[in-house]
Amino acid sequence: MRKTREFWPAGLLVPVLVFASLAVAQIPCLARFGSIRLLSQASEKDAMSLADARQYMLSLINRDRKTLGLREVSTDETAERAGTLHSDEMAKLGYLSHWDVGGRKPDQRYNEAGGTGFVMENGHIEFSGFAGENGSSSAEYKINPEAKLSKRTIDDIEGEFFNEQPPNDGHRRNILDPDHTNVGIGLSVANNGECERISCTQEFIHSYGKVEAAPRSVKAGESFVVKGSLDPGLKLQSVDLFWEELPQAMTLKELDATHSYGPPQTRVNTYFPSSPASRDALSVTENTGRQEFTCRFDTDKTLWKPGLYYVYVWVKPPDPTRQKNLVVASKTIEVR
Repeated sequence: MRKTREFWPAGLLVPVLVFASLAVAQIPCLARFGSIRLLSQASEKDAMSLADARQYMLSLINRDRKTLGLREVSTDETAERAGTLHSDEMAKLGYLSHWDVGGRKPDQRYNEAGGTGFVMENGHIEFSGFAGENGSSSAEYKINPEAKLSKRTIDDIEGEFFNEQPPNDGHRRNILDPDHTNVGIGLSVANNGECERISCTQEFIHSYGKVEAAPRSVKAGESFVVKGSLDPGLKLQSVDLFWEELPQAMTLKELDATHSYGPPQTRVNTYFPSSPASRDALSVTENTGRQEFTCRFDTDKTLWKPGLYYVYVWVKPPDPTRQKNLVVASKTIEVR
């Protein structure tokens, strides 16, 4: 059986006007169930290590992007690390979701892995057999880092993403997002006897500078800072603050009931560089052709309720014909 699930575009945030609101296309996930051969035990000539399979999937992604004349994406090690942690967990526990068992979505997982850009996730899982059937008493799957995958398996996964048809084509649109610069690919195989699970994540990244937040968790009444250095030619448009509930542990049943994900729906504030109201919080400077900014958030016990706060950073690209702004980072901070 196969399942796929994508990020909330396929994941794109589209600013309306100068960025008064977010219009979002949701990204789903894919799963496949059925009788597939145990590729980790294959002796085929095209069997690849997981590292080689990731490189092969990267080549397929760039092949598919080339169909629209889009630039290639390159490997992002941080996104690959975050994606692998998630694909390992999905393969081991047998679920498919953009949430993990701790209730964290891709933005938070990518940030906690050290990411400094913006992430949009595709997800997939497939099964051959189910442990616990046929008299088996154990349902424990173990990650097999030495597993082999065939080119056909990788072709099938990428094909299921890319060959989707509108309007249910979130994974395809994520792959074909022209603003992506990098991707981190997680590929995991977990075994229990003759039973096998294969999971995959594609963590697409916008990398247009470096944006960091510290600390990642504060108590109400404390402060945190988001600061960044933008690539040459980019100008800060706004820094947007959103809120949602703190992540909560999720059961496997709850995880499998999830579908696409998107940005938080509760906007707290927007900071514009030219606004007098932002003067005490947001500062922007020029440094050797790059804009650098610092935005300080002073949480107030009477105004800031506990939750997970998202800081979205938007820029104005140098292309005067472009109609929409570009999101370059999403930082998550827990306020307790």
